[in-house]
Order: sequence, then C-alpha cells, then structure tokens
Amino acid sequence: MKKILFLSIFCIASSALATTVSSDTTVKLEGLFHFQSGFKSQNKLQSTEKNISKHNKAVAFYTEAALAATVSQTFKDITYGGKVVLMPTTLAKRSPSYNGSHLFVESEYGKVEAGSPYDAGSKMRITAYDIAAATGDDFGRYANLAGANVTYKGLAPEFAFYDFFFDSTHKIELNQLNDKTEPSRKISYFSPNMQGFRVGISYIPDSSNSAVTGHDRLGGGRAVIKLPGEGEAKKMAASLDRNVRNAFSGGISYEHHIADGVDLKLAATGEYGNSAGKSAIYTDYSDKTKDGTLYKSCKLSDLRTYNFGAILTHGNFSYAVSYGSLGKSLTSKEYHKGGRSTNYYNGAIAYGQGAIKTSLSYFKSQQFKNTLDAVTLGTEYKLGAGLLPYAEIAYFQAKGKPTYYSSEAPNKKTKGTVAIIGAKLKL
Repeated sequence: MKKILFLSIFCIASSALATTVSSDTTVKLEGLFHFQSGFKSQNKLQSTEKNISKHNKAVAFYTEAALAATVSQTFKDITYGGKVVLMPTTLAKRSPSYNGSHLFVESEYGKVEAGSPYDAGSKMRITAYDIAAATGDDFGRYANLAGANVTYKGLAPEFAFYDFFFDSTHKIELNQLNDKTEPSRKISYFSPNMQGFRVGISYIPDSSNSAVTGHDRLGGGRAVIKLPGEGEAKKMAASLDRNVRNAFSGGISYEHHIADGVDLKLAATGEYGNSAGKSAIYTDYSDKTKDGTLYKSCKLSDLRTYNFGAILTHGNFSYAVSYGSLGKSLTSKEYHKGGRSTNYYNGAIAYGQGAIKTSLSYFKSQQFKNTLDAVTLGTEYKLGAGLLPYAEIAYFQAKGKPTYYSSEAPNKKTKGTVAIIGAKLKL
C-alpha cells in the first residue's frame, strides 16, 4: 500500500512539474570527472609509512566527480531558480563551481543565494594557485606529515595548507575526527559589477548547521586529539570545538583592463564570527563514552581571518601573489602552547601558448610556528573540448613540533617529492 501511495504521489508531482515548465525555462547541465595518479618519495618515514596508499609504496589513484543541474526562469528582469548537485559514488568535487545545491534569485541589483555551503569569501578569494597549471597544491594529498619520526609522544606537528574555516572543513594535521563534516549552510548576496568592483557577503548563524550527504546535521566541528597519559587509567585527550555563531564571510574584488592584453584583478576577503566552543583537556578519557574527567577548559578565540590576492595578466604570461592569515582564530592558550597564529604566502607565474600551459608556484605556511614550504612545477595540455591531461612535480619540506608539547619537544623535519599525472574531463 505504501509503495502504491508513493508511486501515485510521484506521478502526480511529475505531471504537475511537466505542466509548469515553460519554453523560457533554462536547464544547464555541468559535469566533471578527475582521475589522478600520485607518486611519492619522502625521508624520515618508517616501514608502512612509506606507502602512498595503505598497501602500496609506489603509486596511488585518486578520483573526484561532479554532476549538477541548474534550472532557471526569467520573469520580467528577475531570474530565479535552483542548482541541484548529485552526489557521485566517488569523491565529490569540493569546488563552488561544481558543488553546492542552493536556490538563487538574480536581478540588476545583484544575486542572492540561499542554502549554499560555499560562502562569499571562498568564491571571491584570490590565491596564486588560481593561475597554476595542473593542480598546483595536490601534493598535500600524498605527503605524510604525521610519520613516527616527526611526531612527539605520538602527536604530530600541525601543518597548514591554504584553507579557511568556511571553505570546507578546516584542514589541519590534528588527527581530527570530523573530517567528513560538510561546510555549514549560508545565505549570500553578490552585488552586480559596478565599474569593475563587486562585493559579496554571507551570513552563517551557526557553523555546525551543516549536512552530510543531504541530511541536516546540527553538530560537528569538534575535534578530539589523543594525548599520552600515565598508564591505561590516565588516558588524556584534548577536545577543540571550533564552531562559531553569528558569523560573516565577505569580500570585495576589482577587475581592470589596463591595456590591450594587460588585465589586473584584485580581491580582499575575510571571515568574522563569535566562538561558540571551548578547548578542554580531559583525563581518564574514554573512546566509548566520548567523555572523561575535565582537567582544564578555556574559551577559544573568536574567528578573524583575511586574505589579499592579485593577478596580473600580460599577453601569454600571468603573475599572481596572495597572503592569508587566520590570526589566532579559534585557538586557546591551554592547548596551543607553542604559538597561535597561522599565515599563508603564495606566489606563481604561468605561461600559456595555444593549448599548452606551464606554471611555477611557491607556497609557504606558518602554523603555530611550524613551517611548510613547497615548490610546484606543472604543465597541462588541452587535448580536446573539455579534456585536459596534466602533469606536475612538487618538492616540499616541513619543520615543526606539536604545539601542545612546544616547551619540551624538539623541532623535527621531513622533506620529499611528489609527482602527479592525471586528466580532467569537463562537460
């Protein structure tokens, strides 16, 4: 009976939808599939840590995909509609262009997006990687920055890649347990182009209001880091709840055509929010109950981040620089003993001629006084419409220690090389 009722409702809804879709309805389909193969050579690794995947030392494969449909209608001077993203069986493409189901309304006064997981800051931000050939920054997918020879008492140093809090789940090498949490939902406004200037702003009432494969989730954002104890009965753990409330993300961009073949693009973006969580140190911590005896507790600092980026195009050459800072956002003196600030430095130069593009990029981050440097050489070739094979090689080196043990832990180093070949197909 339930199946018959469901089929009846489905048929009625389908008929109603068919009768309401008019000739001025626009349907835009987008798709992407990305296949990648990575190879790694890195020092200071032991035994199976040398493996690039769980059981293979030589090579690992990586795939991501996206399929989205944008349906819109125009009524007078207003365009409205929705974007629906289908979750593929492979890893979803984490990009605003190929993800983020939402409703939108657009007119001469700008565009409003409701429900998108991607904020104005992440959409408007400029980094030097924006002009890089191949991927520019995928070396971090294969590098092992938590090997036994760089850890202290089982805790790895914290290294940062070019990520901000509302782009995705904030990625830090802290053995977090919330890696599968999706970004929080937002409402955003983007202004029209005003003589080269555009402004965007997003409001996030609660960063824990996210979704996982389509299901609402009022939680998440809490990381648990295991700490060594004195015997089995003295298990210790640090709990960091990085949720924020009443937060904003925004940016302002400017594009200017200087001369024939010379163009400039600038952007300044930032994030602002009130910390809703705390850092807590527990003794007698239990994996089963996710609780223990509270030892110390402290409110995390509020969210304050910013990023500046610029791209200059001159003929076949492109140049880009960017600087980002997380400041002391969502850190505490109790856990982050060695330092509390995070900064990003990024530069790149790219040359394109016909179907071929080559780039050289540099990245440096300093998180809690730990440093990560990387130089990447990449090239890509547009083989056909939508088909882009590429190759890149990156050299990286990392130096640091766990911030919780900063007073006693020595600085440890690791370095290595990652080679990547792959292909992207865009439809």
